Amino acid sequence: MGGFFESFLRVAMIVLIVGPVTAWVARVGAKERGDANESTECFTVRLPRAPRLLMAGCAIAFEVIMLVPYIWQGLSLGIWDHQLVWLGHGLALAALAVLALFSMPRIDVDGEEISARNIVGMRKRTTFGHITAATLHTQMMSIALYTEQGKFASISLEGVCSSNLLIRLAEEGIGVADAVQVPMTKVSLCWAAIKPLTIVFLGMAAVSSLVLIFMVVFANVDIAVLAMVPFLFILLGAVLPLCMLSMPLRGVLLIGRQERELGFCFAREMAARGATGTELEDEDWFVSISNARIVAFRRDYIKKISAVEDSDSGNRCMLTAKSGRKHKVYAAGSTLDDLRTWFRRGARKRTMTERAQDALEAIG
Repeated sequence: MGGFFESFLRVAMIVLIVGPVTAWVARVGAKERGDANESTECFTVRLPRAPRLLMAGCAIAFEVIMLVPYIWQGLSLGIWDHQLVWLGHGLALAALAVLALFSMPRIDVDGEEISARNIVGMRKRTTFGHITAATLHTQMMSIALYTEQGKFASISLEGVCSSNLLIRLAEEGIGVADAVQVPMTKVSLCWAAIKPLTIVFLGMAAVSSLVLIFMVVFANVDIAVLAMVPFLFILLGAVLPLCMLSMPLRGVLLIGRQERELGFCFAREMAARGATGTELEDEDWFVSISNARIVAFRRDYIKKISAVEDSDSGNRCMLTAKSGRKHKVYAAGSTLDDLRTWFRRGARKRTMTERAQDALEAIG
């Protein structure tokens, strides 16, 4: 009965708290980006308010909740009083550190001047005339600017006014290249699909490890708990990403089926086209990564593609192969619409700004 009750609480937390909070952050962030200043002469690229408010609220909540043993008269947990208070401090400091890590980077544009602040608060200044290149990483959701001295700044694509920056770069004649330049293979697509989640999990492991170290130093917790640190990195940095491979693996299996039925090698075909990164759209191939899923089809494999529909597992469409076999293809709605448009009307050349907008629609 206890195990059932624990499972019920865990599911309830995900359904009633984690899910709505995540949706709220995405919805409010998308609205803030939509309502942002459209000027390309004077704007600021920064993290939306919603995640900043969420992390600040978490920091305050941890402090308040963990101080209850000292505030609520009559409650006595013995040694747990001391350890709970320090746990609250540790979690609050971790939330504030994450808040600073994501809130600190920003890019301010005022006419020709560009001012960038990094994660430690250091500022650098330059002008658009000194920007030699820019890259867009759609999977990591980041834009990087370069000068002759090297990387000048990097900012999240999810930031307010990130579109303004891409448009201004186009106006200045500064080309935006794909940040991923490795040859396109099934392995590289798989890694690109789960890389963002892997980095998030490793960050969670690092934050949790720092909280444990904090407890050992300040709360007199047995040093044996530090044995959990490597376990956290193994679980969050290796086991969970391997479990997440089930999402892009479906796309890899579909590529393999096409290879067998049509008689080609995906790696050799991509090499012959000089394809790199994670995106390809030409007369023969449509390749994209969306929501950690690989969408890759050769035109002569497809008979028809149905309209996009919603499901419990996300947006999907039904693809029918010329052999008559039907496949459910899951991805962001914008990616599936692009797939149908490509199949019906042929390839189109998408700019990096359009790719950025598609990436933002996928999360918004």
